[in-house]
Amino acid sequence: MGKRVRVAFLGLGQRGLQHVRNVLQLQQAGAAEIVAMGDAFDANIAPAKLQEYVPGIDTNDILLTTDFNQVLESKPDALYICIPPNVHTGQVNQAAEAGVHLFVEKPVSLFLDEAVEMDRVIAKSGIISTVGFNQRYDAGHEAVHSFLQDKRPVMAEYTRHDALEGHSVKHMQTEAVGGPVNRVWTASRAWSGGTLVEAGIHLLDLWRYWFGEVEWVQASYVHRPPAEIIDGADNPYAYVATFAFANGVLGSMNMSRLRRVFRGFGNHLVLWNEGQLEVEQNAVTAYHYDGPYPPAQKPAVDSLRTQLPQPEVVPGGGTFTISQAFVQAVAEENPELIRSPFDEAMGSLVAVIAGNVSDELDGKRVYVKDLLNSPEYAKFRAKPAKTTA
Repeated sequence: MGKRVRVAFLGLGQRGLQHVRNVLQLQQAGAAEIVAMGDAFDANIAPAKLQEYVPGIDTNDILLTTDFNQVLESKPDALYICIPPNVHTGQVNQAAEAGVHLFVEKPVSLFLDEAVEMDRVIAKSGIISTVGFNQRYDAGHEAVHSFLQDKRPVMAEYTRHDALEGHSVKHMQTEAVGGPVNRVWTASRAWSGGTLVEAGIHLLDLWRYWFGEVEWVQASYVHRPPAEIIDGADNPYAYVATFAFANGVLGSMNMSRLRRVFRGFGNHLVLWNEGQLEVEQNAVTAYHYDGPYPPAQKPAVDSLRTQLPQPEVVPGGGTFTISQAFVQAVAEENPELIRSPFDEAMGSLVAVIAGNVSDELDGKRVYVKDLLNSPEYAKFRAKPAKTTA
């Protein structure tokens, strides 16, 4: 690595603290120096709490503040912005204009007009940027990316059913600013954009890494009636979304957030024109017949199965590796190390918001270029005057 990178943080909730832990490892290796940590609430910058969630951190030489301007005045080289997507008030633009390199957690916003302006300011500033799509850095997902380079993918299927109660309690004191009293903002549509936007965006971004750009989206949700909304958890019960990619691939995503189940289930398949990939947490398995065709007899399933070789798994997985890549990119002034720069990551945000728009329009097929540019969708791009109530 090059120089020791001065790193600051804004937002010390669940995700922000994960990034602090990873950057602390880089600091111990001599690659980074944590200079400032900011949060809107005093309780989240208390040294005792930080040391509880980030074992080994010494806060004596770190600026701890609730004032974002003070964070910037600490002169960081790089800044992690890890705040709920609906409470952005210009922090991304202010940091970019100050020449600070940015790591922005997803979703970067729930409103396309706001996100487009962020993208414009970042591009004008010339800084290095990344959005927190850590799954692009997971060893198994990189193995799929490499495997598909000489294949013709045709379809992807992703199913994820999680308990509504599975949303871990957040550190953001939403109750103080008109949000859910239980602080689980990810279960509130006004705060998270819904499960497709808050969680499905990770998988959709992974598909974009493998397949390219999304052309259109069509989606329908099963909405939660008012009588069944508890503690502000109003995200729909179920989501079915189809993403059509410009290269002809179709992606089908099925998700749910059910109460009183307390069980998660997931399945992920990628199909190319002559085989299947089963993508699991710790392995990727290909099913493909590679003998004389047509075969004299039906091959046994075991003869079709091959486990894809993977890059070495790094402790901490993609969540650590994305920070490692970001800090190295800043140190070496090399944006080529970034797999999800802000401008590229915009495609993932537009696609999942298109799912919400499609559902609101009774399952209409929404073309992403139109969503970004057509007057027809202007009201879906705009940020309301108040978004935290």
